[in-house]
Amino acid sequence: MNPVTIVIENQKDFLRYLKSEFPLYHLSNIFFRDLHYGVMNYLRAYKKKLRYYDGEEVTKGVIAEFEKIGILKKMDEQTWLLIYPEFQLPRVKKAS
Repeated sequence: MNPVTIVIENQKDFLRYLKSEFPLYHLSNIFFRDLHYGVMNYLRAYKKKLRYYDGEEVTKGVIAEFEKIGILKKMDEQTWLLIYPEFQLPRVKKAS
């Protein structure tokens, strides 16, 4: 199976994995290198070991798909905004 397809078909699991490795919250920035290492390490669980350059190409494919479905919004060449309400921080109630 194509490595990009593995990540996309398991997007919730992949995003939970990323959150366990990096500080990842709804409307937070996520950087290319974090995504790159996250993709490479996640795919190891599927016995898909990628070389560094191949991992970058797979990551670019994952980012493109996440942009299409609205999970990532490009901020600049290395930074994306995560739009994933499931990872929203709990609201803090102010003391009266």
